[in-house]
Amino acid sequence: MMRTALLAITAALLLTGCGRSDGEDEIIVSVIGPETRLRDPLNGLPRRSDATLLGAVAQGLVRIDAAGQIEPGVAIRWAISDDGLYYTFRLDHERADADQIAARLRRLIRRYRNEPVGAGLDAVREVVAVTPEVIEIRLSAPRTELMTMLAGPAFALLIDGKGTGPLTIDGAVRRLTRLRPLPLRVGTDAEALKATESRRILLRGERVGLAVARFVNGQATLVTGGGFDDFVYTRLAKIPAHNIQIDSATGLFGFRVAGTSPAVLATEVRQALAMALDREAIGTALGIQGWRPVQGILPPGLTDVAEPSRPFWARAIDNVSGSDARARISRTETARRIIDIWRAQNGVDDRITLRIAMPTGPGSAILFATVRRQWRAIGVEARRVYPRDEADLRLIDEVAPLDQADWFLGHFLCSRGAPCSKDVDQAFHAARAATDPSEHARLIAETEAKLAAIGPFIPIAQPVRWSLAAPDLRGFQPNSRAAHPLAPMIGNQNNR
Repeated sequence: MMRTALLAITAALLLTGCGRSDGEDEIIVSVIGPETRLRDPLNGLPRRSDATLLGAVAQGLVRIDAAGQIEPGVAIRWAISDDGLYYTFRLDHERADADQIAARLRRLIRRYRNEPVGAGLDAVREVVAVTPEVIEIRLSAPRTELMTMLAGPAFALLIDGKGTGPLTIDGAVRRLTRLRPLPLRVGTDAEALKATESRRILLRGERVGLAVARFVNGQATLVTGGGFDDFVYTRLAKIPAHNIQIDSATGLFGFRVAGTSPAVLATEVRQALAMALDREAIGTALGIQGWRPVQGILPPGLTDVAEPSRPFWARAIDNVSGSDARARISRTETARRIIDIWRAQNGVDDRITLRIAMPTGPGSAILFATVRRQWRAIGVEARRVYPRDEADLRLIDEVAPLDQADWFLGHFLCSRGAPCSKDVDQAFHAARAATDPSEHARLIAETEAKLAAIGPFIPIAQPVRWSLAAPDLRGFQPNSRAAHPLAPMIGNQNNR
């Protein structure tokens, strides 16, 4: 797999001679993924490369800035009621009409209400145009994630097929799409007007080998959209460390139970699998700088959980004395005893064999080889299968859109598959229905503690997201959402 990646880089270096721009005011951006298309979110959640284009030309009521924070979009300001049940948005009257925007939002809410990206939409009662410039969203229970959701690509506002900015397509969507700022308002300083109007972004979606090679050859200012599976390309291309930008993203990266075999449905087997992983060794094998191993579902620093629970297996080995190497040996020995006991109790003579569904890239090959070696040491044989195949465990690699436990815990409800607990579901739904913040926090903590006891997830680390950025590129910065809007790179902030 490493040899294949090296050949891809070598071939790409020979083929990136076309598409170069010599304009000083042109920023060339490659997004790792399929060729870019402008896709209406009503037809489905946009792919990564499509979401970059959509977010540039069709912002929502609000949008994500370069730091990953919420900023004005079509709405120039907003207010949230004290009880968190009413969100009022005042629109930019030059860019949008409240009746059209409200109608569009109602359609998007119906489209995504029952999908993971719309987890907070269950509480939306109605969306109304109060005046030609004011929209109100009314809820049945507080949803602090609503603003982040509205800033995502699923809620980008296309009206009659046309975007709402902050950029616009210069010409047509092609393999290399040219974007320019919307016209600045009358009265803008003449020098600023001239500087901004001359700037362009050239955007393409392409394979990682081509994107990295283009950056090496000076034919791309920014490459974004990278993950753990393709980070090896930066090593093979010998990209200097100061050009590699790693996002401080939080989320879920690990193995979710996907099958119904007796072994993976046994809590003690899952605990043994989690205990046996040497997470630091996995990061070393992948060669990822800033690797952040985790032991539980929830990361620290969430807004609605004071201190996440540590899994049982992690607490059980806290008192192991000696070096890190000794602790790892002790973990492996304990995990092997757990597996041996389970096999004896269940009449299993051979090794436990588990099918692991993973992507097909070089990073996945490295991850699988490392995990297989570690699990073999405890008597478990791993077999790799394709992402769409039937599997016992399936790799999850998702960035959290907000710092709330609700997003993490919602992945492990009974509606998402076994193993699960009706008690967990009841506590979770009660928390989501609570209007009192302290009651919500209490019920979320109860949900998290009960879920930790079940252990439906084998965590590995925080998700890896990387970009390659020219040192003089302004308007780009790593952030916890791994979101990199294009408009800040040419200084256009929707005229505000």
